[in-house]
Amino acid sequence: MKQTNEIDIHDNIVCDTSFLSIVKITGADAKTFLQGQFSNDVNLLTENNSQLSSYNSPKGRLYASFRLLKSGRDFLMLLPSEVTESIIKRLRMFIMRSNVNIENISDNWKSIGLSGFSITSEINQAPQEANNVLTNKGTTYISLPGVTKRLLALGPEESIKQLTNRLTEKNLLVNANHWKRLDIHAGLPNIYTATQESFVAQMVNLQFINGLSFTKGCYPGQEVIARMRYLGKLKKRMYRITINSDIAPNPGENLYLGGNSQSIGKIVDAQPNNQGRIDALAVIQNSACDQGEIYVNDAALSLTELPYAVVAD
Repeated sequence: MKQTNEIDIHDNIVCDTSFLSIVKITGADAKTFLQGQFSNDVNLLTENNSQLSSYNSPKGRLYASFRLLKSGRDFLMLLPSEVTESIIKRLRMFIMRSNVNIENISDNWKSIGLSGFSITSEINQAPQEANNVLTNKGTTYISLPGVTKRLLALGPEESIKQLTNRLTEKNLLVNANHWKRLDIHAGLPNIYTATQESFVAQMVNLQFINGLSFTKGCYPGQEVIARMRYLGKLKKRMYRITINSDIAPNPGENLYLGGNSQSIGKIVDAQPNNQGRIDALAVIQNSACDQGEIYVNDAALSLTELPYAVVAD
């Protein structure tokens, strides 16, 4: 299996996505329950679209960011495995008497990432627009934002195994870090154990990538998130950066201005690229970006453009 530092982001690849878990939410009250827990408007979901969303603490701090989709009357969440059980445990605390069941189905359902215009064209009836969903012969395909065409396929383990075997006859199989790198280039944040409750939703740009609804009803953290929009000034936000090093820092590691020991930001995620450097996302104080060189683990970094518009407060 190829490593991400051996691959260009535009290459046609089949990508291991085993770092993601698949959680199924069922029951007659599932939609109402999720609408009261998540930051996006669950009522807008259909079987033809997916939704970026988040689960937050009462203080508005992120427990998780994830992709949510609808399957009949059921819902599927895709999120990093290392935070999955803590999220399931917390959601179950609030079910009370609601008819809702939450189950990690990752033992039986799997996912695989497909990236590149040629390989994604090999999928019949694949969704074309970012965030759209199409299910074909039991396998669900989600079109994801990115610098190249991306599909995430999920379904029963045997179906995903057959799809992987077919596509890897002509295309490279790449490790999971490459999919994380593609998320970095797309400006999509993943929240890991080390960064849980580190960021308010707006700090990781969820307001710019359709991960927040400001018109739905209450959910945990909603008051803080709404206050930040209407009354506050966002002092930190997520930037895409390139680090002048070949050693990737871990999520949650601090950033510093040169000659200063006070942290001015944190790494969200970082992965090696094929040019001997590190591609990363980091939440940084806006005021620090024009005050001199910024470092992480003694390596200097530079700011890189995000693929979406960022509107200053």
